[in-house]
Amino acid sequence: MITSQCVMLVGGMGSRLGALTREVPKPMLPVAGRPFLDHLLVKAARHGFSQVLLLAGYRSEVVRDHLEASGLAESLGLTVSLSVEAHPLGTAGALVQARDLLDDTFLLINGDTWFDFDWRELGAIDPFTAILALRRVAPADRYETIRLEDERVVAFQPRDPDLAEGLINGGAYLLTKQVVPTRLGPASLETGLLPDLSAKGQLAGKIFDGDFIDIGLPESLLAAQALLA
Repeated sequence: MITSQCVMLVGGMGSRLGALTREVPKPMLPVAGRPFLDHLLVKAARHGFSQVLLLAGYRSEVVRDHLEASGLAESLGLTVSLSVEAHPLGTAGALVQARDLLDDTFLLINGDTWFDFDWRELGAIDPFTAILALRRVAPADRYETIRLEDERVVAFQPRDPDLAEGLINGGAYLLTKQVVPTRLGPASLETGLLPDLSAKGQLAGKIFDGDFIDIGLPESLLAAQALLA
């Protein structure tokens, strides 16, 4: 086991979901009878992670209250802690704020994405300082895509409405603390940190074939209900 720490981004507002996220952050939306976050916590425990750090922001009190009331973390043998943004910092900014809480190596998971592979397998690539889980999808018109050469991520490509197939970011990353900036401020993984690592030749990609879905749109949220039932 390369790390025991799983970090989850759970501060998303889910603006494309409209009224569904007016009172709760996106990872707390009910999917197959329980908050989507619960499915991720169960998966983390199943893959051997014992420490979970939740990077919360929008409606963070909903996450905290649920954890305290449900007792799920304790029943799974997980130690769960929260880092809460006082104002939106973006996906990379949330990591910077929590930098002192990060292990030297950690798994980072998007809190609105389900990608069914063994998260521990991201540790099989060496000696990169960052590894990104990739999924081949068709059609790929909804997503920014990624160009991979010899396990190295060499380009992030903009959405193409005519793209029939492509590799996309699967929302799971194995990172080292050294790649997390020290200066706090709004910043993005997708448009900042990851492209910077790619340009330095420090970002690897590994393709997995498990079930993949994000819950960022009403239709994908509906599909997740069936997938995780």
